[in-house]
Amino acid sequence: MTARPPHPAWIEVDLDALAHNATVLRRATPPSALLGILVKAHGYGHGREMAARAALAGGADRLIVATLDEALALRAANIHAGILVVYPVSPDGVGDAAEAGIELSVGGADGVAPFLAAWARYREQRPDGTLQLHVEVDSGMGRGGVAPDDLVETVRLLDAAPGVTIAAAWSHLADGRDPGRSATQAGRFEAAVAALETTGRRVPMRHLVATEGLFAETAPAYEMVRIGLAFYGELGLDVEPAPAKAELAGQLRPAMTVKARPVRLESIPSGASIGYGGEWIAERISRIATLPIGYADGWSRLSWPGSSVLVRGRHAPLVGRVSMDAICVDVTDIEGVTGDDEFVFLGSQGEARITPSEVARQRSTIPNEVFTAFGPRLPRVYLEGGRMDATSRQDERVERPRHTGV
Repeated sequence: MTARPPHPAWIEVDLDALAHNATVLRRATPPSALLGILVKAHGYGHGREMAARAALAGGADRLIVATLDEALALRAANIHAGILVVYPVSPDGVGDAAEAGIELSVGGADGVAPFLAAWARYREQRPDGTLQLHVEVDSGMGRGGVAPDDLVETVRLLDAAPGVTIAAAWSHLADGRDPGRSATQAGRFEAAVAALETTGRRVPMRHLVATEGLFAETAPAYEMVRIGLAFYGELGLDVEPAPAKAELAGQLRPAMTVKARPVRLESIPSGASIGYGGEWIAERISRIATLPIGYADGWSRLSWPGSSVLVRGRHAPLVGRVSMDAICVDVTDIEGVTGDDEFVFLGSQGEARITPSEVARQRSTIPNEVFTAFGPRLPRVYLEGGRMDATSRQDERVERPRHTGV
């Protein structure tokens, strides 16, 4: 970086790494399939707009989000690529989606009637309005989608609506690491689509696999894949890539580094305690650094006891409970630490590294939650070519540096 960030704690996002990962994913995806990249949840905490731009720069064919608000924010940022919202949208939002050229998903038979009623009202005002729909099939995930036996009737109802085009049928794997379970789901999905084909209707595009299924090759890629975690440099816990995908998996690069500078460095006497409850007590004279990241910023209270951060390429253990706004670390054994040192919570420093998977295991969670937990107080500092390209908070107000040399 060539300039100090606007806050003593921040997240650096390597846009080159994200774009690189998209190119790796493009190579991992069959040439006949589209590459959809998920930028929901503020780009898995990396920043929605900038993650989207990096995905497209690396070869993504579609952007995928969870909510209509996320999709509209991308359009407001002048991103004109295809965007799919994979969770059901309120009927009140159907017209906004059509106006913005956003593809929607229908996720349950009980939602079809209100959806079509809202669409009919919109068409009364805009008789030329059109809408692209993806119909979700519940093949075994259990949280959304029409039952496989209901796909034919659902498609019939939607086909009868003027201006509606069914762009795809899709489903979601419950555990893309598990070949047996994934094969069962793929079989249910294919049976539902086959029943549709027997009616004489052309089978639309299909999509099923995400990061785990693509790299473990537990289910077909069909005509599109939906990749989230791998775009951000992680395969997920206990995902073993298939031999044909192992080399590509090894080329994925982490893009997020979480850093802070100390707001206090102080020596405390033996017997002094640190933090709420006084649960950590110094057994010697100790040098303690206070860092301005706490559980409100996404550094979970589960991080203590047992975790550490990096400073000067070495691990410094957390001491005392994680507070809402701060943590404390013991730097007694690390010589020369000053207020100008950068402490790394997630990412690399020298030869040392703290990975999202390591943090996830320590908290009994998954890397996805580690990424998305980081809160809006932490500015995102976007790096391109190793230099600061832009900054933003999670409200997505992206700002470019005004002064030269940055």
